[in-house]
Amino acid sequence: MYFPVMPKDKPPAGIIPLSGPPNPIGNAEFGGHLSGTTGTGLSQFRVYGMYALVLLLGGGGRYRDRRGIDRRLSPGDLVVVFPEHPHQYGPESGDHWDEVFIAFKGAAFEGWRSHGLDPSHPVWRVDSLPTMKRRFFKILRMATTSLEDSTAAASAIHSLIADLLAQRPLAREDWLEKSKQLLGGGSDSPTPQEIAGMFGMSHDHFRKTFKAATGESPSSFRRRRRLAQAALMLKRSDLKLDMIAESLGFCDGFHLSKAFKAEYGKSPAGFRSDHGASL
Repeated sequence: MYFPVMPKDKPPAGIIPLSGPPNPIGNAEFGGHLSGTTGTGLSQFRVYGMYALVLLLGGGGRYRDRRGIDRRLSPGDLVVVFPEHPHQYGPESGDHWDEVFIAFKGAAFEGWRSHGLDPSHPVWRVDSLPTMKRRFFKILRMATTSLEDSTAAASAIHSLIADLLAQRPLAREDWLEKSKQLLGGGSDSPTPQEIAGMFGMSHDHFRKTFKAATGESPSSFRRRRRLAQAALMLKRSDLKLDMIAESLGFCDGFHLSKAFKAEYGKSPAGFRSDHGASL
């Protein structure tokens, strides 16, 4: 564990202890508003041993990690520190560094990794720096002496992570191709709502973003992909229609037949007949 390096003439008065009674949803450990520091310093990589959110309020600097990520930072950039990943951040020569940060740990925070918290994307851009600054300061002012207090502080951090994920622009390769793969699965594949959650997006935001990228809604894309699979199964197998419907997540053969005819202009039986197979 390490603390940001403070100038010799200025004590670490900006670091605030937040540790309280352990609770099931994780614990805030410490945080602070630090100005004129060197962050972790840029001379060597550090491993934090816990999560942290570091928001650059003023000045500028750089983030680097052992994955090869090297990013220039400016006010409004958010660094997400992962407990196991060597990293470094701070001002470069001639820069000033003004940050607010919150460090936290607990198994419950690990769950965010399946919802968009990704070590390969440790630097985000917040939508509104003043708003996010207030959110951080509100958590730093929270009491953590009782179990109820420490649970409330952890809950506030969970809420902050959820809001940050909702506003984080995701690269196309992060979600679009994987979303297509998931939507094209069979009856046991996740719903569009569940897929949205995997990427830390609301269902409405996921639907609009997916449609902007592909020209169709997730539901329409899923239906078209499943009908294409149905067509392939009709051509290459003698499975009964109800069995095909069940494997692809349709209610029954009647619903599959209706959707298939709307898409291809022929009933499944007619389509199969045209391709040399029989029911």
